[in-house]
Amino acid sequence: MVQRTENWSRNWKSSKNPTKQRKYRDNAPLHIKDKLISANLNDILRDELGVRTLSIVVGDRVKIMRGDDKGTEGIVSRINRKEEKIYINNVDRQRTDGTVREKPFQPSNLQLQALNLSDPERIAKYDVDDLAVIEVEDEELDELEEEEENEMMQRMQAQSDAAEEEDEDEDNGDEDESDDESEKQQDSEYDYSEVVQGTIDEVKEAVEDGADPEKLLEAEESSKDRKTLKEWLESQLDEE
Repeated sequence: MVQRTENWSRNWKSSKNPTKQRKYRDNAPLHIKDKLISANLNDILRDELGVRTLSIVVGDRVKIMRGDDKGTEGIVSRINRKEEKIYINNVDRQRTDGTVREKPFQPSNLQLQALNLSDPERIAKYDVDDLAVIEVEDEELDELEEEEENEMMQRMQAQSDAAEEEDEDEDNGDEDESDDESEKQQDSEYDYSEVVQGTIDEVKEAVEDGADPEKLLEAEESSKDRKTLKEWLESQLDEE
């Protein structure tokens, strides 16, 4: 298998060719993609940090700047670094089959509105006067954690339900096998060719005990072929 980094070079600087730009991004190693997953800052963040862009992390509040959801704000719930996709809490899309999935966004279509500062080292190199101005509120992060817990519980419940269904299918299969084995065992108790060698009354007793009239009829036809017994066995089959 060809490694993605074989088609990537740290010596590459820039190009106006979009194909070369995409090739650089697609084949970049993950530690480089961490830097590529960045977005523009709003005016407040720019004033406080003194930079125009910053890497996105889970828990940041972002605003969608392009597309059908333009103007929507939300908390970043997940980041796919390999595909360079950002997922925002409660911003979903409905698929044609009716299922609802998280909607992916490109970092370039987002703008950072507030930062998750649970890691103080994130802005240690910036001279920030007022952290409250740039920080995501605790209530927003609590809501994100609650959503993640609910999703986890739903996945666990779905897995549990699936496991129960598998167990039920296995139990039903075991019951069917048990019934088949019981029938086979019951049939093995009778030597039908030997049973029909006896009197008609003995054959009737065997049927009452559970012998199969159809198999007795077959055995009788190949043995004594008694008309009276055959008529009686046929009547037993009609009753069934």
